[in-house]
Amino acid sequence: MTQWAAGLIRLALSLTAIIFLSSQVQSQPYPSRPVRVIIPFPPGGPVDVLARAMGEEFRVRTGQPFIVENRPGGGTAIGATACKSAAPDGYTFCILTVSTIAINPFIEDNLAYDPEKDFAPVSNLVRARSILLLHNSVPANNIAELVAYSKQYPDKLSYASFGTGGAAHLRIEWMLKQTGASMLHVPFSGVAPAMLAFERGDVHLLGPVVTPQILEKIRSGGGKAILTQDIKRDPDLPDVPMELEAGLPLLKFDNWFGALAPSATPPDRIEFLSRTIVDIVKQPKFRAQYVHAVGMDLIADTPAEFGQSLAEQREKARELIEISGVKKARGK
Repeated sequence: MTQWAAGLIRLALSLTAIIFLSSQVQSQPYPSRPVRVIIPFPPGGPVDVLARAMGEEFRVRTGQPFIVENRPGGGTAIGATACKSAAPDGYTFCILTVSTIAINPFIEDNLAYDPEKDFAPVSNLVRARSILLLHNSVPANNIAELVAYSKQYPDKLSYASFGTGGAAHLRIEWMLKQTGASMLHVPFSGVAPAMLAFERGDVHLLGPVVTPQILEKIRSGGGKAILTQDIKRDPDLPDVPMELEAGLPLLKFDNWFGALAPSATPPDRIEFLSRTIVDIVKQPKFRAQYVHAVGMDLIADTPAEFGQSLAEQREKARELIEISGVKKARGK
């Protein structure tokens, strides 16, 4: 046998081995190893707890758990960038927010991700319920009285948000523009520090958000719930009026938390993830413990439905940013 012929045989054997190994990998059931979930928030928050609970149920169903990786910072951009840079093999997805996908592109220059090109929608999981909480020191019990008081004392009142340009900031600015009310915006890094400032009376309006702590504060008389920024009354606070009932137009802009994967993830794995996750969160016991109890409402839609709503939310975000007057900032 010539050296050339022997080389051809070795090449053929190598190609055969590669094809065999490739077919073996492709034939392995999915998932055959743990799935990583990137969360752009610190541990312990409601989205983090939700992801870990979903992971346990995922392990029961598939034999593989979720490995939750917390990547906070940058207004969720750090986590989003890590997610879009991951291998698109179905073993990494992330839970991002309306700010990540719909708001950041309009207020941040030089984002390290493209919200329209870098992600594949899996399922929009939940949305935060929206209640405006007014401090007891303010002599008002509804939106009309609050607006009148703020006009009488235009330099006296302030409201808290969870970051400049975030959903809470934009929603309250929209309300102020609609009513002519006057309040100073005070941004915080999260719900907990905003809540402490509210308790001290440093800010007078908190929200729009619902958490177990806020519900307890309302029930104990530690604040006045004056408005739900929603399309229906809150089930835990049925006496609190909606925007439409308070004379405001319907906004239709939710603060949601949705599952997305790197854009080139195979469609069959996207569908499997979506179908399994949606079935988990729709279970009544899971929904009660990890969704409703932490101030969330369930969405749990399909990839196609989520994709359509993303386009609609981006357009609404553009409109709200123009109304709010939030200026574009240079990315770092």
